[in-house]
Order: sequence, then C-alpha cells, then structure tokens
Amino acid sequence: MVAFALGAVAALVVEVLVFVAVAIVADANDWSGFSVGDGPLLLLEFERRGAATTTTFGGGMAIVAVLAGVLNAAGAAFLGRRE
Repeated sequence: MVAFALGAVAALVVEVLVFVAVAIVADANDWSGFSVGDGPLLLLEFERRGAATTTTFGGGMAIVAVLAGVLNAAGAAFLGRRE
C-alpha cells in the first residue's frame, strides 16, 4: 500500500510540474490553445481569449497517477519476491 501511495503521489507531482511548465511556455509563446486528452481523460487544456489565458488540469491526471501507483506497487511486489 505504501508503494502504491508513493508512486501515485510522485506521478501526480511530476504531472503538475510538467503541465505548469508547458502552460508557461504556451503563454510565453502566444499559443492560441490546445488540449491533451478529451472528456473524462482530459489532462491539460490551455486557452487564450484576447489578453486572458486559461489553464485547466483535468480529471485524467488522477487516473494517470493511480495507474502509476499501481505500476509502482506491482514493481515493489515483484522485487520483494525476488529476495
């Protein structure tokens, strides 16, 4: 359970940092807008309307974090059995 939680939290932190960096680059380079994912799997959406910009982090981020936690827990279980 600890391996799952640590993997999920680590993945979520990395996702947030990467997506914030992408949003900063998009704003600095005057990108009009884009989205990564769609519907319930939306990860990031960036929109520019006039002088205002909007960055939305979607629910897909939690899904990716949970999947990373599952992979981390599976890896820990596999390595734990080898010893």
